[in-house]
Amino acid sequence: MSLTEARRPAATIIYKKPILSSTIKMHSSRLLVLALLVGVCSGMPEWYKNLRDAFISDELAMRVGQDLILNDKEKRVNDFLMSEKRAEVQASTMTKTRYLGAEHFFLAKKRIEATPIYDILKQMPKGGNLHLHDHAITSIEWVVKNHTYLPNVYTQLDASTGARVFSISETPLEGWENLEKKRKTLDNIDEYDNQLIREISIWVPDPYTAYPTVNDVWGKFNNFFDSMGGFTKDLTLAKWYFEEALEQFYEDGVQYMELRGGTMKDYKRKDMTIPYLQMIQDSTKAFQEKHPDFIGVKMIIAGKRYADEATNAKVLNQTVELMKIFPDLVKGFDLVAQEDVFHTTAFYADELLKPDHSPVTPYFFHAGETDWTEGVDVNLVDSVLMNAKRIGHGYAAMRHPKVMEAVLNKKIAIELNPISNQVLGLTNDLRDHPGAIFIAYGAPVVICSDDPVAWFARPLSHDFYYTFMALGAANDDLRLLKKLIFNSFKYSTMTPTEVQVALTKWQGRWDTFLDDVIAKYNL
Repeated sequence: MSLTEARRPAATIIYKKPILSSTIKMHSSRLLVLALLVGVCSGMPEWYKNLRDAFISDELAMRVGQDLILNDKEKRVNDFLMSEKRAEVQASTMTKTRYLGAEHFFLAKKRIEATPIYDILKQMPKGGNLHLHDHAITSIEWVVKNHTYLPNVYTQLDASTGARVFSISETPLEGWENLEKKRKTLDNIDEYDNQLIREISIWVPDPYTAYPTVNDVWGKFNNFFDSMGGFTKDLTLAKWYFEEALEQFYEDGVQYMELRGGTMKDYKRKDMTIPYLQMIQDSTKAFQEKHPDFIGVKMIIAGKRYADEATNAKVLNQTVELMKIFPDLVKGFDLVAQEDVFHTTAFYADELLKPDHSPVTPYFFHAGETDWTEGVDVNLVDSVLMNAKRIGHGYAAMRHPKVMEAVLNKKIAIELNPISNQVLGLTNDLRDHPGAIFIAYGAPVVICSDDPVAWFARPLSHDFYYTFMALGAANDDLRLLKKLIFNSFKYSTMTPTEVQVALTKWQGRWDTFLDDVIAKYNL
């Protein structure tokens, strides 16, 4: 084979000129290697080439989103998105440029936000976010700039954990600082506020040094909830917090939310769950009146894995009653907290399997959020056997072939939380996340963000970026993202009628999004 013959097929590799292309300097030696490799492929027997092409085509057809057909406007946006994506991939494979989709979120966040891909994903209406915790949905910056400026707010560093904790009291608390008085003594209040923000968040400049093990980062993560917990014991503060969350999620293109949590006790340990849920319902309705294309909020009551059987039995019984009181809001039960160190799902099996709990109460278990095999990952088995409607995280599911068989055959959706799994120590490079395999197999998956405010992520845009650039293959395009949006409605707790209404509301924002991107980038 001559060099000329070897180079000829390379002309069939055509990319639209992307914005990033000007930064890529292709060396002639690399181009020669690429041409030679392509030439080798052109020398294969025709029968084998046909067999190979059919095999690859069948495999690609299995991937999430491959069943969708894009319209003209979607194709124009898709062409631009893919030109940018290919340019980033080329910049990494052909030069020494680091690939953003492979980097830790803490290290790559600012550079990600400077890309056209992120800009488009931020504008995109992303449907629903089905895996959220109700005390981690409003930015820490907002909490510090609002809640901590209220009268009678006290703070201290917890002596045992080092957590920055807060409390509200009409009388002085021994060993605590009054924030109003503290700020009056400061020359630079903004600097102090930024210190509070850093102390609450789990974000650090060097995550690998700060958090050498999973337990280290989970310790700081638990501190985050201790910090936020001081503002969750007052119904008025909870209302302000939730209403701001609605604004932030809506602005990020999220039109529907399903929250884990739902129970509330005040500072005197009085149960405030019913007033709290009534507030969620009323505030959502008021928000929909202001934003008619906002679809809604549902709640999944969460028991804690560190609680004993009797405590979670009470929460289960409470869930059954709450589903009767708030049939349009409360939709099921979950078990939350770090799986590696607390009780398994099987520990609570006696209660979970009682006829007045299952199948009356739908289950949405956190399961498989672990690196370990044949340990707490067997929570995945219990999720399947107890007919869970969805599985939260499911990180270890690929290690359980029978679980994956059930996921695929019974359409048990897996709630993927890419950035959460990375920052909480399960994987460094999100290209290695099992979600990439779920997408390849066409599994029922949805993209969620777990506790985005704990690490300064937006409600869903950053997770969509990593999904598109890391979990998705190099050729996965707008169809992947659109299918994931559809999945967020399909696998939600909404009724079929509600889903149809949701799709109509989403379509309106989607059409506007396409027009805006086409105009902004002159496509």
